[in-house]
Amino acid sequence: MQTETTATRPRPDWLPRSIISGFIATVAMAILFFGAYGLARIAALVQLNPNRGASEFTQWLHALTSNQVLDIATSSLYLAAAAHLVVGVAWAMVYGYWFEPRFQGSDWLKGLTFAVIPWILSITLFLPLVGGGFFGSAIGAGPLPAIGNLILHLAYGATLGAIYGPLGDIPADELSRQAPTDSIELMTHYEQTAARGIVIGAGVGTVAGVAGAVLASMNPGQSAFGSTPIMVLPIAMAAGAVLGGLWGSLAGLSGATSRPA
Repeated sequence: MQTETTATRPRPDWLPRSIISGFIATVAMAILFFGAYGLARIAALVQLNPNRGASEFTQWLHALTSNQVLDIATSSLYLAAAAHLVVGVAWAMVYGYWFEPRFQGSDWLKGLTFAVIPWILSITLFLPLVGGGFFGSAIGAGPLPAIGNLILHLAYGATLGAIYGPLGDIPADELSRQAPTDSIELMTHYEQTAARGIVIGAGVGTVAGVAGAVLASMNPGQSAFGSTPIMVLPIAMAAGAVLGGLWGSLAGLSGATSRPA
């Protein structure tokens, strides 16, 4: 029983490693989303010929890129981006603490398997809550919302699993799996410093966001970042996390290289 408990225990550096890998996986998911959205938008516009009826697939593409769910996100773009970042990192923390030690197989496969969980919750809970319907049925794009959502989550999971696993041990100055990995001490120092930067940055951003929201509420005629004053808080928190993560990464690298081998 003791061996089984030890085998399912998270690695000692699970928290900073989860934050960093979740941060990277969330950004990768966002980049894939915007790329796929752009391609779908172009394909829909090119194939929509006014002289003949559009195909059902083209209509699906048009509905996929113009719907009530996207309208909600674009009307609160900064809030949506901040929520996406926070949720992505939170899921990574759940993965690192509970699921990763219990899953079997390669690291990227662990991430893919885990990604099915947030995907199911997304299409059965999130989409209905924002008006997209169960499995995105209210969007009017056929199976594309569920399929596209799955692809995005699989990309997130694969990136999360790979970065959380051995890829996180590859030295940044080598970028080769054949190269010797950095010592555990140096990697732990870097990851903890980078994660600390994200947390501290988010904290500073939260304080600044509260102050900004108060100031913005005192001027009702002016919008904050093109939105309501309350949205200053998540915007500032996300911006602080990004800047803090950048600072922490640079500080971690400099601190690691200054340590004796």
